[in-house]
Amino acid sequence: MQKTRLPKSPALPLTASFRETELACLALVGTEIEVALSFLRLADAETGGGNDERAKELIAKAIAIHNVVLQYIQNMRGEFETEKRDLWIDARRLLENIRAVERRRSQSDSQVLAS
Repeated sequence: MQKTRLPKSPALPLTASFRETELACLALVGTEIEVALSFLRLADAETGGGNDERAKELIAKAIAIHNVVLQYIQNMRGEFETEKRDLWIDARRLLENIRAVERRRSQSDSQVLAS
């Protein structure tokens, strides 16, 4: 069996600067926040439909995304202070939405138990 040699240099030149790469990562994190907000909207719908377990799963996914966003923010370099501040605001908005959905889910549980 003959071993295949890997090329010494990449086939495509790497041209993205660090800043461009970081901005792409920021866009990805922003998309993750939007996905988490979608999970929360679905959790509200599941709660309204009486599917509490599914609502809990969706809320847990939103919380996991929030935790990843916080980790990302903590690891951001200093030259991205403006972007970091904006991301903190979005992360805070996500946390507030998580709490609101969780509160509505808990209230729904209480109403079901009371009936």
